[in-house]
Amino acid sequence: MDQSSSDSRAELHEAPAPLRSSRRAAAGADDLRRAEARLEAVLECLADAVLSIDEKGVVVAVNAAAGTLFCCSGAALLGVEAATLLPESRLAAGDRRSHGLARRPDGSTFPIALTLNETRGDSRLRIAVIRDLTEQRAGEALLCELRAELAYAGRLAAMGELAAALAHEINQPFSAIATYVRTARWLLQRKPKQTAEIEDILDKAGAQAMRAGDIVRRLREFVTRGESVKTVQSLSTLVEEAKSLGVAGARHVGAQVCVAAKAEHDEVLADRVQIQQVIVNLMRNAVEAMDGAARRELSLSTSAADGFARLDVADTGHGLKDGGGALFEPFRSTKATGMGIGLSISRSIVEAHGGRIWAEPNPQGGAIFSFTLPLAERASP
Repeated sequence: MDQSSSDSRAELHEAPAPLRSSRRAAAGADDLRRAEARLEAVLECLADAVLSIDEKGVVVAVNAAAGTLFCCSGAALLGVEAATLLPESRLAAGDRRSHGLARRPDGSTFPIALTLNETRGDSRLRIAVIRDLTEQRAGEALLCELRAELAYAGRLAAMGELAAALAHEINQPFSAIATYVRTARWLLQRKPKQTAEIEDILDKAGAQAMRAGDIVRRLREFVTRGESVKTVQSLSTLVEEAKSLGVAGARHVGAQVCVAAKAEHDEVLADRVQIQQVIVNLMRNAVEAMDGAARRELSLSTSAADGFARLDVADTGHGLKDGGGALFEPFRSTKATGMGIGLSISRSIVEAHGGRIWAEPNPQGGAIFSFTLPLAERASP
């Protein structure tokens, strides 16, 4: 150590107490300025907007991103009440994170995620960190649109594969109508006074016409492109309605169909057509799995427990290969002519509804495909 350094340290050690305190205060002030400069540099680099809000709820400081986000100069935000900029967000000190809408000075709004914290010390400030969710919401909307388009393509593919069975299903009531009308005409010619018998035959013909119309109506609803609208639906009712489409394939291969509802209340918030698409997909797969099987029994059972409604679709077919783990992956099909999108679409629909879908071996032979959907909140009486 050189002599000059020793002298300087000696002078500092021997300096009067007021001078030493002044030097320490100056050093502390320099450290504080450097810390503030570093903090300011960090805030200016943030992509999220940062607002400093005083105890009166007025904005007293902002970073550069705040001006960009609110489409104005940062100075224009100073002195503005935070509640004006964040009218739909929670500004109470206890609410650390929330979502809502922010309002720009020009009156336009945009979705945000808000994180709020409070400083400690003599001057208490609340620091609001604001993230713009506009692009995220746009991405979510696009994802929903693409999911709806894929589901629509899946419905068309399902109906294409069921075309022969559906043609037979629709042809049955029309054939019955023709038979009843011919019989009624014969009775009018041979037994004109048998009005009761004729009326009964015409009633049967009318019932068959209604049956054919019902099949066509449900088929049209199933393949119609429409916006996804979730309403409160009974899962057992959805199964009963979808059965008229799915059962066509079952009859085509001579399978017996049994439907059982085990829950009195199984209401779910769901898009009716999309959930029926899942049901038809599972029924169609079950029927195809029983092709060539000695026993062909298809069972659909609904139940509700632990806040979820559940559907089990059981078949007595050839069972699952490799545990069935890859069945729900896109473009993975066990059928020679299959596209491998039916079960993948079904999983996408069920998960978009907040549910879960899976497959497991049937103890009686074959497989059981199941899915759950959250039960809808019941209104208080």
